[in-house]
Amino acid sequence: MRAAILLAAGASRRFGRSDKLQARLGQRSLLDHALANVRASGASRIILVTADPKRIRGVTQVRMSRARGSLSTSIAAGLAALRPVEREALIFLADMPYAYAPRLRLPLGAMAVRPHFRGLPGHPVLVRVVAAKAALAQGEVGLGRSLRMAYVPGGVDHLVDIDTPAALRRVRRHGSRAWRPRSAPE
Repeated sequence: MRAAILLAAGASRRFGRSDKLQARLGQRSLLDHALANVRASGASRIILVTADPKRIRGVTQVRMSRARGSLSTSIAAGLAALRPVEREALIFLADMPYAYAPRLRLPLGAMAVRPHFRGLPGHPVLVRVVAAKAALAQGEVGLGRSLRMAYVPGGVDHLVDIDTPAALRRVRRHGSRAWRPRSAPE
């Protein structure tokens, strides 16, 4: 079975004092956009790793302190909440409102697969749970560097990452088509 993990426990330091995930993009919050994409992925269960639990129907929440938070510790918390029958996990980032799950399949020999666009890796990432747990046990190097990764063609939507108020304003004005990557999202 395939589960989905939505990472939403980051400190959002570059966004300022307001709650980034509650910032509005159109009629919905960034978190609501990400949840819609997670729900559309077809995952059997959704795990939300968050510092601020919210009432969200049909979502298993894992509370994690922002003070503990790195991307790897958030992923580890989400993976720890998986059931033994959940052997694959789609990992989404809550500040990527357009990142949908294309028809991702793990090719033979690959431990993870992710979309890419113009040479930049995007999100979400589909991982074999056993391999991801083993890679994280090796230390803070990140899944992308420690797993045999396969890539599938994606679009700019897989790269749009809202880290600053300026990025949110740009996406509000022009949507994902005006987004220009400064560097690859991790």
